[in-house]
Amino acid sequence: MGLASNKNDNERQKIFAAALELFSAKGYEDTTIQQIANKAETTEKKVHIHFESKADLFIELMATEFKLDQDPIEVIFQEIDVNKAASEIVYRYIYNRLKHFRFFGKKIMREIFSVSLHLIKSKPNMMKKFIDLDFLFVDDLITFLNELKAKGVLPEGYDSNQAAETVYSTLAFEFLLYVYEEEHTEEQLLQGIKNKVHFIFT
Repeated sequence: MGLASNKNDNERQKIFAAALELFSAKGYEDTTIQQIANKAETTEKKVHIHFESKADLFIELMATEFKLDQDPIEVIFQEIDVNKAASEIVYRYIYNRLKHFRFFGKKIMREIFSVSLHLIKSKPNMMKKFIDLDFLFVDDLITFLNELKAKGVLPEGYDSNQAAETVYSTLAFEFLLYVYEEEHTEEQLLQGIKNKVHFIFT
């Protein structure tokens, strides 16, 4: 039983690694399950044992990558200079959390939006899993801001919940601008986020 479980886990991880490489290089639409299977040195049938569809694999991959990107709060604060301005500390936290998503680039991020819209009707449970990533980000940011309050970086009465929700709205706006404005660069994306974070925390 244990050996079978380990084999399934290893196969799943190989599929994940292959899918991440192909989605990043080719985009969602131009990547097929057969290509993923070939890259993972398995069969299309076995990919479908783990994932019902390409959309399921894509969303599962995004969820996993997002969660793996977050270190424990104690580890995060080992690398933070609490003597810096709150806006700079929060921006650096956001920058580190979003590095995997920035890596995908405009094309695949458009496809993320497209897939998510398709899932609203076809697979609401899968869409909920996708939306839960946003709630996870907001919850993690609230925890981070509360820790900044405990360390005296933010005032004791600072409303971490409202600030985290405002930051999330800012990110949604900036990423939409980046994804759908062809000439909008990653540098402009990051500067837009930085400017608004400075406004929120100053």
